[in-house]
Amino acid sequence: WYQRRVRATPIVFVDKSDPLCLKRSPKRKRERKNSRHKSSASTSEFQEKVPISAESVRFNEKAKKFCYGNYSKYYGYRNPDKEQDVRLQYFDDSFFAGKDVLDLGCNIGHITLTIAKEYEPKKIVGVDIDGNLINVARKNIRRYLSKEKSSKFPVSMQLCYGPLFGQGSNENKFPNNVTFRKENWVPLVEESDAVTEMFDVILCLSVTKWVHLNWGDDGIKNLFRKMYQSIRPGGKLILECQHWKSYARRKKLTPAIYKNYGEIQILPHEFPQYLMTIGFVDWQTLGTPYHSQKGFRRPIWIFSKPATSGSATEPILSPDNNSSAPSSQQSSLATSSQSSSEISVSHSQ
Repeated sequence: WYQRRVRATPIVFVDKSDPLCLKRSPKRKRERKNSRHKSSASTSEFQEKVPISAESVRFNEKAKKFCYGNYSKYYGYRNPDKEQDVRLQYFDDSFFAGKDVLDLGCNIGHITLTIAKEYEPKKIVGVDIDGNLINVARKNIRRYLSKEKSSKFPVSMQLCYGPLFGQGSNENKFPNNVTFRKENWVPLVEESDAVTEMFDVILCLSVTKWVHLNWGDDGIKNLFRKMYQSIRPGGKLILECQHWKSYARRKKLTPAIYKNYGEIQILPHEFPQYLMTIGFVDWQTLGTPYHSQKGFRRPIWIFSKPATSGSATEPILSPDNNSSAPSSQQSSLATSSQSSSEISVSHSQ
């Protein structure tokens, strides 16, 4: 069959001087076919860029309960085989020793409990929006304490009666220096003057994406401003932000998240510049912990509040107000676009 097909194929001699023959040549046909393919591809790319209404989007109903990033098995994904969290290697004892610490988005409390036990803070408070995770974190206090005393008793005692838990005499020692509570720490307008508890250090690790998606630009700005107001003069903010690319994978959890995702103006690599505008005077990168999964390779930043007390100049924004930062701050962010691009390059390295 192949030989008959080849013999039946006529041989075409193309005269390049004749434009009509040039258009009928096989090479010309291939070029025209490729051009049609490129035009259709560009059309599809244009259609992808056109915003789609939330009514025509199919949302993931099963994953809706994790719309705040409240994954019960988060540490299982992040630290497989019960490995120690690599982020702890970038924390110095001087950050927490004898300090009042707040851990925002503590999940089931592994980072919080490790700091309370090994870094000896005066007090550390773990806060999460999910009450179930807070209940597990409180139970984990017993487990962390039983690791020290399990050798004195047989394993059957722990299996029958649960992990050992006892109160020490020193209030600033583990487990008396750690508490957990359920709370939504993203402030509303009426909470602008409601900062009643002050801390020396605030930890915010892998939380900003979920605040950004659920409450938009106003929510993340209000969170940063409340952090600044809740830190004592000379205190620190330790911040770990998710990359912008990871936002797209979670934009179809709820209609509100989908809407906020399309309206985001300030990107994660621009957070340092914004934090400097609200009052922080210095910041540096502690490092980018290595992880087998690329998405968990996130830089850890530390920001310093000036030793003299001061207040931020920007008012807390309403979640219903679509206006962004004031014009003066927008101009400052615009003028620092070059520096922000350099920062993003350095962090990616």
